Amino acid sequence: MKSIIQRLMSALQYVRRTSLKTWVWFRGQKLWKQIIIGALLAALVVGMVLFLTSFTKTDAAGDQPRTVTLSSAGSLSGTGDGANVLGTVRSVTEASLLAESSGTVRSVRTTLGASVPAGFIIAELENAAQRASVLQAEGSYDAAIAARSGVSPTDTSASVRNTYRAAFSAVDSALSNQVDSVFGDPTPLGPQLLINAVNPSPDYFSRARDTLNQRMILWRAHQATLGATDPGQLLDEAQGIVDSTSSFLNDLTRAASETNSGASATQVANLAAARATVNAQQVALASSREAYRSKSVSSTASVDASVKIALGALRGAQAQLEKTLIRAPIGGTVNFLPIRVGDYVTQYLHVATVAQNGSLEIVTSVSEDERTQLSVGDKVHIDALYGGVITSIAPALDPSTRQIEVHIAVTDSKTTLLNGQSVHITLPGAVAVTASQGPLMLPLAAVKLRAGDRLVFSVNEEGRLVGHIVTVGEVRGNRIEILSGLTPDTRIVTDARGLSEGQKVSIASI
Repeated sequence: MKSIIQRLMSALQYVRRTSLKTWVWFRGQKLWKQIIIGALLAALVVGMVLFLTSFTKTDAAGDQPRTVTLSSAGSLSGTGDGANVLGTVRSVTEASLLAESSGTVRSVRTTLGASVPAGFIIAELENAAQRASVLQAEGSYDAAIAARSGVSPTDTSASVRNTYRAAFSAVDSALSNQVDSVFGDPTPLGPQLLINAVNPSPDYFSRARDTLNQRMILWRAHQATLGATDPGQLLDEAQGIVDSTSSFLNDLTRAASETNSGASATQVANLAAARATVNAQQVALASSREAYRSKSVSSTASVDASVKIALGALRGAQAQLEKTLIRAPIGGTVNFLPIRVGDYVTQYLHVATVAQNGSLEIVTSVSEDERTQLSVGDKVHIDALYGGVITSIAPALDPSTRQIEVHIAVTDSKTTLLNGQSVHITLPGAVAVTASQGPLMLPLAAVKLRAGDRLVFSVNEEGRLVGHIVTVGEVRGNRIEILSGLTPDTRIVTDARGLSEGQKVSIASI
């Protein structure tokens, strides 16, 4: 003990002598040297303090444990207790806009988050050549129209009017002189049928004859205005009345030919003559229509063809111009707009998304067993905060996820849900899915992929990660099958990326 004390005393004396010598040496220097030496010493002390402080902060930050979130494996799979699944909020009406052609962005006429109406031009690509093509096509079309206006069709209206008058006279005479031989006094339904009829009934023939009479009155009135009416309309009117009369006569002749009809030979002959007259007028009207069409078309066929060719070229040029305009197919809010003026976009590049954010729905997926417990109209809970109702259920499995898509409408009028948000859906009366019913489907982020194995993490009582080696199966979309090594009620870390076994973590409170 004495030797240690003696060594300490000797060391202190040595330090004291050295310090005195250094002080004497320092005081013996010139003033400017003393100032420089003092400044250097002060800078050295400040530097050491700053270094130690930053080192301490770095160590403190490095010791800060990472925060993780725990959830049961079944809940993450959407089948933990058969009641909770994950869903994604999206707009009921949403449109993703793709560039139909390549080019440089010439203008962007809206901003992210702005509301636009249907048909609004969100952006425009460089299109000087397309606009020039449209202008040229418009000139060609105008020239074709001008050429068409200088050519008039052959006048065949006189022949049509003559056929029109002849058809009226023939049908009117047949009805008055021949058909009315089987009709008697007027009744509220029409003229009384003088023969027996079962199918159709006598009332049918009375009404039909009265209707024909009304049409003939109008037809007679139109005889005075033939010159002001289009020949095609005249033919249509006459054809309609003649065809109706022919159908009426067919039914009436069939009824008169029945054994118990009571029709006389004269009445039957009159009906046959009337049918022949009406049939002859049908042939005459059809011939007149064909003559009118052929003479009118033949004189203007070439110029009409030129007009159609010019119009087709114009439509094609307009279609090419339209491909350079990025239009909103629906009204809504611009949720995605990555392009700027001067950017070069390629064909089919996603350049904008427009959605009606005020009308949201939730899309989720369930297993086949859960599907049997659900039906359209069932009520669900969203994040244990809002109510919802199932609006549609897919009739078949999604080939990529092997699950069934379900759409849910939010029934609460006021919510904080956002388009694209992930939510937890509590389904009614779903059955728990066991290992025998199907494998767990965990998000890829929850599984740590190492060189020789795959594992998920839980947290022990000391707050450190514990690895559980699992056997995995197929990857379906953003999920992976867990074949063994995990039970649905095991609480695991939801995001295993960047974590390692034994690492100290803190658990986030939910």
